[in-house]
Amino acid sequence: MYSQEQVRYRKVMHGTLKWIKQTTAGLMALLLSGCSFISDPVSLMTTPDLPADKATLMGAVSSALSAKGSEKGDIIRPRRDPDPSSIRIEDLNGDGVMEAVVFYKTPNQEVQIHGMIMQEQGSSWVKKLDFDGEGTVLESFELIDITNDGKLDIVAGFSRGQEELQNGLAVYSFTGDSLRKILTIPFTQVEITDLNGDRVDELTVVSLQRYELSFIATYQYDSSEDDFKELSKLDLGQNIESYYNIVSGNVSKDKEGVILDTTIVSNSSTSKMIVMENGELIDVLKEDAAYKELPVLSQDVNGDGILEIGLLEEPAGWKDARYEDIPFLSSYYQWDGETRLASKKEGLSFVSQRYEDMERRFFLNFPVEWYNLITIDPASDKDEYLRFVMTNTGKTVAEVKFFPAAEWEQEKQEWKLLVKDDDQIIGYKGDMKLIKNEKKASSEVAPIERKGN
Repeated sequence: MYSQEQVRYRKVMHGTLKWIKQTTAGLMALLLSGCSFISDPVSLMTTPDLPADKATLMGAVSSALSAKGSEKGDIIRPRRDPDPSSIRIEDLNGDGVMEAVVFYKTPNQEVQIHGMIMQEQGSSWVKKLDFDGEGTVLESFELIDITNDGKLDIVAGFSRGQEELQNGLAVYSFTGDSLRKILTIPFTQVEITDLNGDRVDELTVVSLQRYELSFIATYQYDSSEDDFKELSKLDLGQNIESYYNIVSGNVSKDKEGVILDTTIVSNSSTSKMIVMENGELIDVLKEDAAYKELPVLSQDVNGDGILEIGLLEEPAGWKDARYEDIPFLSSYYQWDGETRLASKKEGLSFVSQRYEDMERRFFLNFPVEWYNLITIDPASDKDEYLRFVMTNTGKTVAEVKFFPAAEWEQEKQEWKLLVKDDDQIIGYKGDMKLIKNEKKASSEVAPIERKGN
């Protein structure tokens, strides 16, 4: 199986098409800044990271689009992709000549999503070909060698912009003179994996029709048949409302897998950990092992290269409180890589614990010595004031308070700024100092560490 360094290399080189990406910082306490999602791919565009002749390339792309007539089309970027560039430059077919791939939209035409391949010729770029996409929204776009022939393929996901409808995944192979579509399948999300451990990349596809059917299937390209072969398919049941988080990677020291965080009834959720054994996909968790009253994101919370399952823990002193008032703690567990029907009693080991604001405005990772020794004062209100207390000493170690924006000026000398929005400011104080990350992206966090460390 891959080492942690090999896994990191594969993720950088090949990418994964993910819904949600979280950044964590080991055993330090962290604060999550607010973020928002924008559904318009055009508004997400930033200046692409292009080589020195980017002005030449941009001019060539603009000219090629203008030559199309009355509706030239607008360049778009995938709305689920963290890569900020709209134009991707690679030597697709390994001939030493660079190609640029760009998608554009013509909303008034029957086929709305299109792709275009530009080719570098000397000091200029010329259009090589256009190709049609599907649907009305470009969801994802990667250049990866999914056919395992040493040449890059275009893997693109499309949708019609409606959550309840299935998306379409297409794989295109470029020969140098033409582009061939070699796979089209429906999907809700796709991950690039190596679940069978043969060091050859696969497409692992999750499909969902709400409360009707859901399955996960793994496909691998078979060069002898010039087609993708289904390695295995697993029925995930009918009681699934949505997948709010899907992540892939190492789920134990030497086993790769996919974790599906699933909404089942209202906000109630569970998680499924899918691995491949003897060529078959299986869920290694006991049916109710990962049930939680509210969503918790599975992730590599401690930075060891292994994904953990997140569960909710009721803090001490809240036994008689109303469920909706409880400020749950989040505890993370790691699979041992062997146990089937794993649960907290057998097969899942405790790794770390933290408090997560349910609106994901911030979170607080606890130091190791606080694990299972910290609670929240039962007089706290999770939407107004939280006091974190050690159960063994009664000492207050952290406080979080929600202020109307108008009151912040008179309070800011005593409190550190945690999260700020239009009408509310969240402040923090305690036995830790705030370390600001001035270059953090919207999904990153500002770490907090204890004074004296």
